[in-house]
Amino acid sequence: MSRRLRTVLIGLAAIAVVVLVGVIAFIVPMREDEPPTTAGPPATTAAPTPDDSDLDTGAEGFGVPDADLSGRTIMVPNNPAGQPLPQRDPTGPRVECSIDGQPVTSPESMMIQRNFGVSTLYSETDGPSYLDGLVLAGYTRTPQGAALAAANFLPRGLAGGPVAVETTEKLTLIPDEEIGSQEQKEAELAKPVNTEIVALRAPMAFKILSCTDSFAVVELAVIRDVDDTGNRLQNPTYTGMRLNMAWDGGTWKVSKLTGSTTGGPYNSLDGFTRWAL
Repeated sequence: MSRRLRTVLIGLAAIAVVVLVGVIAFIVPMREDEPPTTAGPPATTAAPTPDDSDLDTGAEGFGVPDADLSGRTIMVPNNPAGQPLPQRDPTGPRVECSIDGQPVTSPESMMIQRNFGVSTLYSETDGPSYLDGLVLAGYTRTPQGAALAAANFLPRGLAGGPVAVETTEKLTLIPDEEIGSQEQKEAELAKPVNTEIVALRAPMAFKILSCTDSFAVVELAVIRDVDDTGNRLQNPTYTGMRLNMAWDGGTWKVSKLTGSTTGGPYNSLDGFTRWAL
């Protein structure tokens, strides 16, 4: 039997929701208008599976922008898999791994894109710089690259279907025996990839709790600005979602999802680095 892993998904449109996720390869998309199970197709009807040309069309450019619930601009690429940005060196010296706890510098020239309905982060200095199949790749071997890779791991998983399976296979160090059976994998591959807008917002900021050139503990600040009844909170709070990131095979991968995965709640973003959006 495979091990059950828990992932915290916080920051949905109206309330902060903690969702129990099963085996990480089979992440369930959280959609704003998820219908009840009784409204779904009969169990004997196989879900359509788009081929790779539908998932990564290769189209360039962007459509009409949108905004998230925090008022940040969301670019909508013509390719649903995303459009990596041209890369350049940082404009000057910056803080990376530090021994005095000083916040690291944000990646530069950042953009939020909507890929497979979910908010995803891009930069011109730390990646992602290209698509490796259906997953984002080409992050720098820096804490900034680790933070971006951590922030983009969850959105790719929420896409579901073959995108979630490929994300798990390429971007985690979870042993195969803990991922699930071949039957479970095939069942997930048969599911359609998400096309609806997902309310989960991109993290507001990040913190590097510790790091070397091959390992980083990243904490992502996810905002909660409404209470359990949907009313606006006078003072927003933030939950820290922690991911251990290891450099392996030329990219940052999630090395562990068990144990403590949250920090806070925090009343401010003091000590965090806001993205340069």
